[in-house]
Amino acid sequence: MQRSFRLDAYIRRQALGVCMMTLAILMAISLALFLAELLGDLADGEVLVSTLVELLLLRLPEAILLVAPLALVVGLLMSLGEMAQGEEFSVMRSAGLAPRRLLQVVLGLALAWAVGLLVVAGWVAPWAEQRSAAIAERMAEDLLLASVRPGQFQTLAGGRLTVYVREADLEAGELEGVFVHFSRQGEVEAVAAARGRLHTRPESGERVLSLHDGVHIGHAETGSGLPMRRIEFERNDIQLPLGSRGEADDPERRRYLPALLSDASAPAGAEFQRRLVPPVVSLVLALFALPITLAGARGKRFGVVLIAVAVYLVYTNTANLLLLRSGLGYWPGVWPLHAAALVLALLATAAWWRRW
Repeated sequence: MQRSFRLDAYIRRQALGVCMMTLAILMAISLALFLAELLGDLADGEVLVSTLVELLLLRLPEAILLVAPLALVVGLLMSLGEMAQGEEFSVMRSAGLAPRRLLQVVLGLALAWAVGLLVVAGWVAPWAEQRSAAIAERMAEDLLLASVRPGQFQTLAGGRLTVYVREADLEAGELEGVFVHFSRQGEVEAVAAARGRLHTRPESGERVLSLHDGVHIGHAETGSGLPMRRIEFERNDIQLPLGSRGEADDPERRRYLPALLSDASAPAGAEFQRRLVPPVVSLVLALFALPITLAGARGKRFGVVLIAVAVYLVYTNTANLLLLRSGLGYWPGVWPLHAAALVLALLATAAWWRRW
């Protein structure tokens, strides 16, 4: 019995080490891609240099949920495959290690991995989304100030806002000779003012660009642009930030898992299932590890890993496509896909059990 426990601990230690190493490598690749994306936003004037590191760190939960299931599967295949290729499984079988104990070790590791992903998906990721949204709100005024170059037209917010300032006192937030052009709610707005000032309303905390002594022209974004409005003003307040692209803002992503579970609406149901995809995929694909390891024990280990990666990509992409269906709620959702994958995994595990 003591020998079996030592074998369990050895297998668990080897598998966990390879899984964590794989996770670190995949996380580094994902963060490099996210950094490139943020640098592109920085070049477009959508991100400040001072917030770059914080925004990158806030995408850690997204990176974990993206690559952790794959890291678990690849780590199990690599570690167990190394044992099978080195005839360690034969020695363990001779030492009396039952297939049930080996399966328990793999499932125990997969279950702990899935619980960790559930915590990240249910609580850490929504907190990161809330924090990122708060940073975006806070950056609205700072982005405008940091991007203003007197005497030059500046395009901000991904091309949605164009600003020209003749003179500027950036420390005080005072502007002179201001021209602002932007699109909002299907209309094109152009504002020219003698002077302007950036400030925060104390009662609401809203950031406002106050323009004084100018002209406000607006017209429809499509067609002939008629009717056209022309208003002369002494003061015109423009609230910041301007309306962002609707598809980029999903309030469901900022809700914690219990709040989604208590909401019966279709968007909440779709988001709830999306949160469960990484832990469920981890558990289901972990069941394939032992059958695939036995099949690839004779020199085909890396080829088997590539096949496993392809299966993971097909599985997760199919789940995401199902979640994009309009009106998708809690049921049936992606549960039929999970059930089909689980049945295949159980059949493969049963075949491995008989061959052990």
